[in-house]
Amino acid sequence: MTKETRENTLEKNGKSRYCVQVNPFHKTTIGKPRKWLIEGAAEIGLDYSELSHEVTNHFKSHVMRRHGEGVLSITEKDFEKIPAIVRQPDLAIIGTIRNGAIVNVYVKMEHGTTYLYYDEALNSNRNKALRARTFFKIVKPLDMKNLERIVIMNGKTDLSRAKKIIAAGGHPGGEA
Repeated sequence: MTKETRENTLEKNGKSRYCVQVNPFHKTTIGKPRKWLIEGAAEIGLDYSELSHEVTNHFKSHVMRRHGEGVLSITEKDFEKIPAIVRQPDLAIIGTIRNGAIVNVYVKMEHGTTYLYYDEALNSNRNKALRARTFFKIVKPLDMKNLERIVIMNGKTDLSRAKKIIAAGGHPGGEA
């Protein structure tokens, strides 16, 4: 077997030439930011107009590994809710700073469960995205004060420049 043939065979089986399992990076775009998000970000000096919401296979594996067990575990069906969460959250905090990264938090409450979805703003030559960071759920409903408490719980997140949005009539920013 030639070296090239061996590498092609390993690649088809998802392994590198060192016979190590390879997990290639895949990203999926789930939509453009809504008007309320673009305008809210602009109010604090951020430009989200050219970005897209996206999730990656690494994000999904992180969520399943960290938040996929127990009573409030995230399931595959919960991932289907992400587009609705970023489109019309009940609460949102835009532009928090965590370890130098700009992070947005979205909250959607339904039927006794509160979903918290975090994404990171990436705006470079290679990446123009609001890339999924983490996703989990809790039992109790949240107001803005309790959401802020959760976001700054670890002491590594700065909310001083962040924009806080409470849904107006089910539409963030009051847009129809």
